[in-house]
Amino acid sequence: MPLPWVTIVRWVLPELISTVRNFKKQQAAPTPHEDDLTGRIEKLEKALELQSQINEDLTLQLQHVQKRLQILTFVAVCGLILAAVALAVLTFK
Repeated sequence: MPLPWVTIVRWVLPELISTVRNFKKQQAAPTPHEDDLTGRIEKLEKALELQSQINEDLTLQLQHVQKRLQILTFVAVCGLILAAVALAVLTFK
């Protein structure tokens, strides 16, 4: 059973250590786009504009759905009234 441990110690452990070291170096070094405050503000403004546009589109779609729902409700009520009238005519004839 010493073979798997030797393999782990020789090959996997150094790779793991180098990966952790590289990750720590990447976290320690600030990236240029993180320091650029105006770039971040512009990104936030673009995201805000996109959200505003999405909200406007959603509001417009909801208004269309509401109108269609009102028309569908009116048609359904008219159909129900006609069905009730037809049932009354057949029953009392």
